[in-house]
Amino acid sequence: MERKNMPECGGIVLKLTEAQRDLILSSLNEEQVRFLKDEMKRGRRTVFANVIASQKGLRVPEGATFEDIEHLVDSWILVGYVDAGRVTSDLKCECGRSLRYQYHVINKQTGEERKFGIDHLELHTGIDAKTVSEIRSGFSMIDLELDEILLKIEAGWSIDKLSLPPFSDIKLPQDIQLHIDLQLPLLDRQIARIRKLINEALIGNQPIINTRSDTKPPAAPKKSKNKEVDLFTTFEQNQVENDAQNGLTYGQEKAILTYLQSGIQSARIICEMMIKDGYAREIRFVTNKPKFYVEVCWFIESFIPSGQCKLLSADRSDRTYQWI
Repeated sequence: MERKNMPECGGIVLKLTEAQRDLILSSLNEEQVRFLKDEMKRGRRTVFANVIASQKGLRVPEGATFEDIEHLVDSWILVGYVDAGRVTSDLKCECGRSLRYQYHVINKQTGEERKFGIDHLELHTGIDAKTVSEIRSGFSMIDLELDEILLKIEAGWSIDKLSLPPFSDIKLPQDIQLHIDLQLPLLDRQIARIRKLINEALIGNQPIINTRSDTKPPAAPKKSKNKEVDLFTTFEQNQVENDAQNGLTYGQEKAILTYLQSGIQSARIICEMMIKDGYAREIRFVTNKPKFYVEVCWFIESFIPSGQCKLLSADRSDRTYQWI
C-alpha cells in the first residue's frame, strides 16, 4: 500500500483522518474490520463505565469488562456513541443542536434514555465537568489505539519481528489472543503485557499453563497450604490462613450464584457487588483486593468439576468465570 502522509513522529502515533483510516481499513477482511469496530464500541463503554464507577468511589479491577462494571454502576451507562466525522444536521442533541459526537445513555435506576452532545450530557445527567473531561480523554485514547493498529498494518507489522521469547504455552488475555488469531497487530501496551507474563513465568510468579479453548478447565482448588499462587500475593496468602477460615455464609453463597448466573464473570467484581449490596464487610488487603476474594474463588471453582462453571482466565489480579 502506498504511504499517503500517514502521521507518525518519533514513535508517537498521531491521529489519522477519517480518509486515512478508511484507506487502511479497506485493505482488511470483513472479520478484521468488524472486530476493530466492535472493539471501539466496547472500549468506549468500558471507559464510560469505569469513569462513572470511579466518580462514585467504586473499586474496579484492572481489565474488567464493561458488562461487569455496569453491574456495579446504578446510574447512567453508555449504550451508544456516534462520531459523524464532522458537525452535521443529521446528528442532533435533544436540544436540536447539530452534532459531530452523540452520546446515547440510559439511567439504570429510572430507565430514562437520552441522546446528548457532550455539553448536555453534563447538564442533564448530573455527571460533573471533571468526569466528562475524563470520558472525553478516554475516548480520545481509544481513537489513538485504533490509529496505532492501522499504522502498524500499513507498515507491515509482524509479531515475528518482536524478538520475544517463546510464549505459546502461556495463557494470554483474551483481547491479545483475538488480535493474534485475526492476524491484527498488537498494541504497545499489549506487547508490554506479554513481556510481563513471560517474565513472571520465567521467575515462577505465574505458572505456565496451557488453558486455550481446546483444553479442559483446571480442577477446583482445595483449601490447603498448597493453594494456587495466582489467587493472591505472598502477603495475602499469609493473611488468608488467619482471616478466611470461617468460610462463606449461605446467604453469601446464594448471592455469588445469583451474580454468576446474571452474567458477571469477574471474581473481583462479584466481591465488589457483595460489599455494595451489603453481603460482606469492606475489609481489604494492601492490594485493595477484598479479603474474602479467595473464598469466593474457592466456592465458584467448586462447580467446575461438574461442568456448571468454566474458568475463563486467571492471573494475580483477578479470575473470570462463565456460568454454563
